[in-house]
Amino acid sequence: MALRIIGQTSFLLARVLLPALLLSLPALANAGDIVKFDGRHYQVVVDKGITWEDAEAAAKEENFDGVRGHLATITSEAEDVFLEGLRGKAGLSRPEVWVGGFQQPCDAGVAREGCGWTWLNDEGPISTPQAPLLSYSNWLDGEPNDNSGPGSEEHLAIGLRGNFGWNDEGSLGNIGGYVIEFDTSTLVDPNDCIEGDGCETTAGQVLLLPAVELEEGASIGVRTFEFTDDPERCGQDPLVLFGGEDSRPDLVIPPYLCGSPRFLVVEVDRQGFDVSQGTILIENEPLEALPGNLYECTGPLDQESGATVDPQYRDVVAWQATDLTTMLENDLGATVDPQFAGALGEFTFECGSSRGLTKTASYFVIGLHINFGPGFDLAENSAGNHERFVALTRYKLLLLQTAVEESEVALKRGDLRKMKTKVDNAIRFHDQGQFESALQSIELFLKFADRADYSIIPGENYEGEHLMRASNIRFMLEEKVIPFAP
Repeated sequence: MALRIIGQTSFLLARVLLPALLLSLPALANAGDIVKFDGRHYQVVVDKGITWEDAEAAAKEENFDGVRGHLATITSEAEDVFLEGLRGKAGLSRPEVWVGGFQQPCDAGVAREGCGWTWLNDEGPISTPQAPLLSYSNWLDGEPNDNSGPGSEEHLAIGLRGNFGWNDEGSLGNIGGYVIEFDTSTLVDPNDCIEGDGCETTAGQVLLLPAVELEEGASIGVRTFEFTDDPERCGQDPLVLFGGEDSRPDLVIPPYLCGSPRFLVVEVDRQGFDVSQGTILIENEPLEALPGNLYECTGPLDQESGATVDPQYRDVVAWQATDLTTMLENDLGATVDPQFAGALGEFTFECGSSRGLTKTASYFVIGLHINFGPGFDLAENSAGNHERFVALTRYKLLLLQTAVEESEVALKRGDLRKMKTKVDNAIRFHDQGQFESALQSIELFLKFADRADYSIIPGENYEGEHLMRASNIRFMLEEKVIPFAP
């Protein structure tokens, strides 16, 4: 997956997980077996003394379930622990294996052995002790070290002498093979997502579909990708994921949305059904999905009981259509405010867990919070903090107004007029600082939208768009604007 702006974070690895993991691996997890973990598939290949370049080429030639392989990239603690268990059970005569990390030319002023490390597929830089970043890493003590001289060890291997951890390697005599990763997807039966509490897409996320007609063989494919954000980006620059050589469309995160610090991108690919009416309920448990992250929907983990919570520091639900050109955010964000430039939208409507509404399935993101950048903390600049949330809510009102205008083909004239009036009133009240009145207008809008008779337009879901946007605006006003108004 391609990545144009990314930072990283460092976490201590729970080595106590290894015994339990080894027991949980399939009985036939030997070299050559393809084993599933979190939707992806992995394979340890025995090839004593193979070069990293040859291993990379061989991995790309392998195909599983229609997906080409690549040397494994390790971007989370859970994945690292899993691969260590897989490596340990593969029966290697030489325990060290290649994975997809390599060293590029170094930045000035950083020790040669520790700078320039990165993952294949543009999955971001690798933190080292010499050049620490905010990313997960698991170097063995004293590594990387260019042990055989400057520039002698420019590729990443795991399992040196059978130990759990990473090593910069150059000696082919230590190499017993390599690990292939296939970015396959988990298949979910959409029938399970329609009734009851919904279905789990990945650990920490549940999806509940409205009543939809399912074709025979309908399915939901899920892929997850973990990233760690760069705090220097937050409030300043968009973050563009995928695209480039990756077949996936861009996911464009606006500056005001920031990882906490890790975040998961859940790519949901539906087959055999459309969501043409109603909304999809997304429920995130951010700390189940990303243990060690900083925020829940109600605020920071370490907040004091009864303390006022900066509304920036609350977990949010974010969604973007795979075709980003269909997102109103993609058209309007940069024209309204540089901090809103992007295609991903924030659609939280309720707390407890983080709950959001969307109009279809595409990219869901777990583990983001609002961050306007330095100088806007509530404790240090309450007026500036409030003004930013007022501006963000005004932007969301503008998006809803545009969505209503575009829904003319699906609504009766009377319903359209009522909804236009309520959004226009909400914007007018909001601009006058009458936030309670703006909230009342949005409440009435939601009632009208709920009662309106929307025509079915192929490829569109105007009802879902209206409900998801207005529900989020109501939450913004109730939770993040009105309580902090002077």
